[in-house]
Amino acid sequence: MKNNKYPFPKAILFDWDNTLMDSTPGLYKAFQVMRQHFNLPDYTMTEYQAQTGLSLRETFPEMFGDRWEEAKEIYLGAYRSHHLDLLTPFKDSYELVSYARKKIGKVGVVSNKTAAILQQEVEHLKWNDLFFAVVGAGSAVKDKPAPDPVYVAFEGTDIIFKDGKPSEVIWFVGDGDADIQCARNSGCFPVRMANENKDGDDVLTIKNCTELLDVLYSYE
Repeated sequence: MKNNKYPFPKAILFDWDNTLMDSTPGLYKAFQVMRQHFNLPDYTMTEYQAQTGLSLRETFPEMFGDRWEEAKEIYLGAYRSHHLDLLTPFKDSYELVSYARKKIGKVGVVSNKTAAILQQEVEHLKWNDLFFAVVGAGSAVKDKPAPDPVYVAFEGTDIIFKDGKPSEVIWFVGDGDADIQCARNSGCFPVRMANENKDGDDVLTIKNCTELLDVLYSYE
């Protein structure tokens, strides 16, 4: 399933939650604990998923006003209490990242998950050596969909950005709108992980890690 509009990448960036990791159960559980702390009704899974994609510093001030930092601490505390137990890589995600590391070289993560927690999860899985950069929320001046986290990821490498465009072909793989917007804002080729195309013919859409692995195989 080769996409002839996409040159083979010199680097590839992955979102983390719900792209490489099946993170929804753990994130949803923490979100419910946080809402109960504020005596708010539980969200359904559909309501929760409608809130995801942006970082906490982007969404919580609108949701909780002056108490957003309190909400953040409750949420992060609840998540930290169980996230490593519930951390589940998607089928073939390790194989995908390993293959990309071997064939492409520069493979990184750009996520809106709090940076320290993201790094802890990568270390827990012992995936550190697979990534040249792991960039989480708070690591750049702005989080996704701003291009800043992408620029941070490539600091100190031979890939440079001029007028918002990288010097080499970079694919950015993610499931959310913030990922696609971040890819476009930074001049990367966006790859949407979803069951159906939401973006039009100019965006490569793949259903899962297995399918993206097949796409990369097709360039050999």
